[in-house]
Amino acid sequence: MQLLYLTALPEQRVAGLILDGIRRYADSRRWDVVPIPWKEAKVLWRDRVGRIRPDLWGEMCPFGFVVECGDMTCDLPIQLFGHLPVVFVNCAAAPPGRRFARIPIDNEAIGRAAFDELSSCRPAAYAVVDFRLAQGNWPDLRVKAFKAAVAKAGAKNFSFSFKHPMDDDIAGETGRLAEWLAHLPRRTAVFAVNDQTSADVVEAARMARLRIPQDLALLGVDNNPAICDVSKPTLSSIQVDFENAGFLAAKMLDNFLATKDSKKSKGFENSASFVAGKMKTEVSVGPLLAVRRESTRGHGRREPNILAAVELIRRKACDGLTAAQLISHFPGSRWLFELRFREAMGHSVLDEILHVRLEKVCTLLAATDTSIDAIADFCGFGSGRALRDHFRSHMKMSMREFRARNRR
Repeated sequence: MQLLYLTALPEQRVAGLILDGIRRYADSRRWDVVPIPWKEAKVLWRDRVGRIRPDLWGEMCPFGFVVECGDMTCDLPIQLFGHLPVVFVNCAAAPPGRRFARIPIDNEAIGRAAFDELSSCRPAAYAVVDFRLAQGNWPDLRVKAFKAAVAKAGAKNFSFSFKHPMDDDIAGETGRLAEWLAHLPRRTAVFAVNDQTSADVVEAARMARLRIPQDLALLGVDNNPAICDVSKPTLSSIQVDFENAGFLAAKMLDNFLATKDSKKSKGFENSASFVAGKMKTEVSVGPLLAVRRESTRGHGRREPNILAAVELIRRKACDGLTAAQLISHFPGSRWLFELRFREAMGHSVLDEILHVRLEKVCTLLAATDTSIDAIADFCGFGSGRALRDHFRSHMKMSMREFRARNRR
């Protein structure tokens, strides 16, 4: 059985993550997954005089489609899909109909997660920068949710919007951004709505002679290593759960097939379960976790003791290392060390220890069958219950749910 994956931007990392999720589910069902770019599909679907080709998909004989939309509205004609089910992923809007399902990205949850992460830096103020070349309303949703969270906290907020892309002078806009950054209070936490915008902020900050993270903390979205890891400084970013979106899309197609088979119908239009609304045809996915790098590591000096402490945490956090044990390795009072660590890193010693443990927990859940109690012991938590409570409070889901979504 073949599932066709139509993608708007096949070369982009997001499309690849969604494809990974589709294949993870498809492997369990022994399906073949065939990726096809939108442009190629548009060429295929009409003959020379503009009519729908009867042999459109040739020998492929797909049973359904997953369409990745790059957060745009899909402009592929619905005739392209015949009478087969379609799941639209990362799509601004989907066609009406009982054989269509949709998995949007929860951009408001991303905005709220950005505020939660930046608030740990204890900034003097907050700021948000939208995307230069945005298509669709996803930046607006992230910006709106971020501003609402800042307002609820009673903090100061500043925002920057690029001009319309058609009128955009790249050099001029970067200069305008630099001038805006220069007037922000020092120790402002800046939320860039994606990693590309985060890179624009780094360039503008360099023009304004501002230091990141000493003068500005900076957080993006997508966790794209091609941008985040090569930037100077490296960029903190929110990882969106795109891989799980692909997994859920394939699972939805399987539900379509089960519905069709149970009713022994030729299509889905007369399916009783759809008429009764028993099957979900829209499920959103949001942020997975914030990946911390240099751009949010506080505003203080990189003292040798702090750098050594961070390295020790990376090596020993899962061995049961406590904040008191860590601080005992360094001279001076605990209060002074805690203060300097927070200035340098943007959060407390304990927060850094727990974050390193949580990263390891997520890796083990996704890649192994290790029991929860064994993971708790291996990662330095006192008990399985303590780990479960901590995991749910930070990830907003149970460990069982996380493992089911992210199993590799």
